[in-house]
Amino acid sequence: MNQLTEKLSSILRLSLPKDYTSVSYAILKDGQLIANDSLGHQGGKDKKPATTDCTYNVASVSKIFCTVAVMQQVEQGKIDLDTPVCHYLPRFTMLDERYRDITVRHCLSHTSGLPGTQWKGFSVTDVRGSHYYDEVYAHLAKSHLKAAPGEYAVYCNDGFTLAEMVVNAVTGVPFAEYCRDHITEPIGAHSTRLSPVLNPDYPLIHENKRPGELLLIQGGAGFTTSMKDLCKFGQLFLTENKIISEKSKAEMATKHGRTFLDCDDASLNYGLGWDNVNYKFPEYDLGEGVLQKSGNSFQFTTQFFIVPKYNAVLALSETHDCKLDVPETLMRLFAVAMQELGTCIYTRLKPVPEDMIKKYSGTYLVPSGVLNLHLYGAFGAIMRDDTRGGHESMFNQPLYYNGEVFEAPNKQEVFFTEHGKDTYIMTKLRGRRSPMAQKALPHPPVSQKWKDRLGKKYVVINAGAHDLVINSLMTGFILSELPGIEGVLIASFSGVGDSGVYGLFEASFAPLSDDIGTGFLNTPSNPSRDLVSPVFEVHDGTEYCYVASMLYQDAATLAEYNGQDFGPAGENNRVYRITKRLEKLPEIPADRRIMVLDKDMIRVYDSLMEDEYKPVEEGFILLI
Repeated sequence: MNQLTEKLSSILRLSLPKDYTSVSYAILKDGQLIANDSLGHQGGKDKKPATTDCTYNVASVSKIFCTVAVMQQVEQGKIDLDTPVCHYLPRFTMLDERYRDITVRHCLSHTSGLPGTQWKGFSVTDVRGSHYYDEVYAHLAKSHLKAAPGEYAVYCNDGFTLAEMVVNAVTGVPFAEYCRDHITEPIGAHSTRLSPVLNPDYPLIHENKRPGELLLIQGGAGFTTSMKDLCKFGQLFLTENKIISEKSKAEMATKHGRTFLDCDDASLNYGLGWDNVNYKFPEYDLGEGVLQKSGNSFQFTTQFFIVPKYNAVLALSETHDCKLDVPETLMRLFAVAMQELGTCIYTRLKPVPEDMIKKYSGTYLVPSGVLNLHLYGAFGAIMRDDTRGGHESMFNQPLYYNGEVFEAPNKQEVFFTEHGKDTYIMTKLRGRRSPMAQKALPHPPVSQKWKDRLGKKYVVINAGAHDLVINSLMTGFILSELPGIEGVLIASFSGVGDSGVYGLFEASFAPLSDDIGTGFLNTPSNPSRDLVSPVFEVHDGTEYCYVASMLYQDAATLAEYNGQDFGPAGENNRVYRITKRLEKLPEIPADRRIMVLDKDMIRVYDSLMEDEYKPVEEGFILLI
């Protein structure tokens, strides 16, 4: 993996949630693959790591392949774009007699007036034994047009199904085999196939535990491919080649869209196959004639760009659980790549100065968590990274640097200020400036006694019978060191995510002695509230911690639960470890309470709030 790929992949990871399946990207420039990676896993139980040979269902990007197949037949004189489809497909009929006016050009430019999508067969797990074309004819024979052919453009899969069938009719070759033999194999795109002829050497990603997704709707949405092979296909539109002529490419890149609304810009930019033949992204100077095609299936989202000004092809495909803004993400990666190559393509944005990156990047703290600020290109990202593997953006999209401040959603601004030795992230919203977080600084190294506590679980033992707070927050905590910052410890308190206040509360503090720590943030306004000062004590060989007004016990010293009851009224809580499946809870006396925590000390049952108890295999029981 080259350095550019490593950088772009590290940027991409900032936008990915904890439990995503896979995303892959490729950038081809001047005929060379300058960056290519696949992140995540292949799906299923095994979760094998994704590789750059893995394939993704690129869905409607298939329309470009279909259009190329049609244009090849146009070049051979077997298809005329302005001849009605029914000339090539005599079985084709509809209830609306205007269907006789639908031409091949209408099909490729989304101006056919056809209904839209034949959903039966769109997404399947097996394509063997299907009679899809028969079903298409039967479906359309019972359908009406939404508009006269050529009247206006509206996205339409049905038109590309008919275009696919026309290619099959004039060549006498199954469409999947035709595309393999005349488009993808000749350019060395060996992973790029339609469902009936998939190449077993290139595994198909499938989202999480869902089965592999295949599509009978081939010309409109059926291709699976690796991103590097998709870029090989895209290179056809930047160089002269034997697959498609310059004349055909020019015809595809001509605006064919139609609209009856004066304020409608989008519909006019449809080409033949292309969603947009002059794509613009306001943040970047992409030049003229950028070709763009998107694809979306039940598991995948894909973006595909041809950028003539920079002789570049861009491709990215994700499983839906990645939750990316796919075009924004791909364009941002491309902009950073171009900056690394010495070309700035930003318009109103400015590259973040290197001295700013060095000075302000790093770890920041708020009372309830750890934030990491990443600066790169013309962008910033503030991520909340908890000690239990959680990873989420504070703004749900990157910050854009305009040369003075970083622009965040809702017209919010992000900037920095300093006071003494401390550095603060600041925000400005509706004219009001306020501190957000304080940069973490090193403290003296922690003692061995503190290190011995790292990773231990501490469970609350003084919960109240009627206390609502403990239902949601601070049922237990684990100590860890703050990564990369010496002398700072994190108490990671367990909690549920629907508390309305905090979920996982992760408090930073520094030791004052072997047994006492204190919160040290000094941020004005809100970001230094709720600091914690843990105090550890040992009684009769058992370690306890008093922190945040709660008393906790080392979980390893708790007795196992074997059906014990509450004990006499007035006694302290009885707290036990659950080490085997707990089917039934004891009877609850008046004004008493049972809480059950899972192995991570997160509440899963509380008699104060819930009626139904579901058996737990491992965790803790609190008889309050």
